Amino acid sequence: MGVAVIKNGIVLLFLLLLQLELFSSMRFFGVMPELLLASAIAAGWYGGPTSGAIVGFSSGLFYDFYLATPLGLNALTYAIVGYLLGQIAVFLSDEAEWIIRITISVSAVTVGLVLFVTFGELIAEPNLYNQNFGKILVISSLYTGLLMVPIHFMMAWAFGASRVTPAGFDRGLR
Repeated sequence: MGVAVIKNGIVLLFLLLLQLELFSSMRFFGVMPELLLASAIAAGWYGGPTSGAIVGFSSGLFYDFYLATPLGLNALTYAIVGYLLGQIAVFLSDEAEWIIRITISVSAVTVGLVLFVTFGELIAEPNLYNQNFGKILVISSLYTGLLMVPIHFMMAWAFGASRVTPAGFDRGLR
């Protein structure tokens, strides 16, 4: 368990640096990918619901320290999405194709962004929902989807998955 925690920490710090340094200047139509949300999604695939929620909360909290949004908003959103993906991975076949995995992951990014804006609106956070929300939702989901394959491989390494399958986590870890 200790090795998985260290590996996950390395992956999360690497993705945080990519998110804040590289992709903040590599915007596509003014929109950045959501790498840390993608890490929560992939953690749900390979670690199950509990690990997905823990990695989601951790990655969201790392990102919250940088953003001007209320502390915990990303952490809550990413934890919920990581948990939900972990639940979905339990029910999918181990032989699910990559296209299914990526499609569900992109859909989860969309759900995560909608949850983030919804929670932000519930606490009266200004400027999260605006006329460009639809554009941001579509472009960010697709942009993140392009980067999901390497993130899946990183999280599979972090969880020690012997084969890269959606439910590739060891059932004994839960």
